[in-house]
Amino acid sequence: VRSFLDFDPLIQNVIVTSEDSKACDEFLGMVGRELPGLRVVRNVGDVQQGTGSGSKLEAYVENSANANVVASALTSMHLHLRARYFVITSKSTWTSTIPVFARVYGFASQILVIDIGPNTNAFGSYARRGYH
Repeated sequence: VRSFLDFDPLIQNVIVTSEDSKACDEFLGMVGRELPGLRVVRNVGDVQQGTGSGSKLEAYVENSANANVVASALTSMHLHLRARYFVITSKSTWTSTIPVFARVYGFASQILVIDIGPNTNAFGSYARRGYH
């Protein structure tokens, strides 16, 4: 986030979503301590199911249902389509896919991506550089 702020000091909002509630909480704590001037936008209906797998939901979050997870993913995607800067992890194909969708269907131009993941995959490459 600091890299994006150095690049674009006019950033006022940060959208925070994750399937991992612990990662979200840690990031929100860091933003509150180190970047208190940023407004945090969250998906209040985010299930944060702890997995990208729809077949393992009950093992991660009690009373979770596929319909809620799908609604959560789509409403989070709606938020992300409005973003210009993305911090992703190539560990997750889903997070790598979000900036790809944003480039094609989003409202912002000049999408920029920082990948903090340890893996390399096609979606991560598309997310970082686009299709060309």
